[in-house]
Amino acid sequence: MKVLLTGRDGQLGQALVASAPEGFELVATSRAELDLADSAACRRIVEEQRPDWVLNAGAYTAVDQAEREPALAEAVNAQAPAAFAAALQQTGGRLLQVSTDFVFNGAQGHPYGPEQPRDPLGVYGASKARGEQAALQHPQARLLRTSWVYGPVGKTF
Repeated sequence: MKVLLTGRDGQLGQALVASAPEGFELVATSRAELDLADSAACRRIVEEQRPDWVLNAGAYTAVDQAEREPALAEAVNAQAPAAFAAALQQTGGRLLQVSTDFVFNGAQGHPYGPEQPRDPLGVYGASKARGEQAALQHPQARLLRTSWVYGPVGKTF
């Protein structure tokens, strides 16, 4: 099985690389190798590599900075998943889109269900919500939402 992993150098990407099972052909990309802000590059790598799965662990995650860089947040968090989904529909692969609870407004006071309507408050959450919607245009796409990612590398607790 061939897996294309984005965000290799991030917290989640590093953990996924370290725990990848034997027998997988892992194509793990960094920002330098695959600019997620470049939709054409996202489509091209899927067409060239023809992975069985794309694990999109890369993202624009600077929540406050996204308010000042909305176009970049949109390109990475929404347009890249759209490009992956479209290319994978052509090649037959699947997509796991990693997302966030920032797609909700946080006012509920108890856990959100997977099918609840998205209601983001800021640019970051809105871009991730559009990325979810774009990813789900591919019938073989799945979402994984998380509240926090923490580990021994990067900005953490």
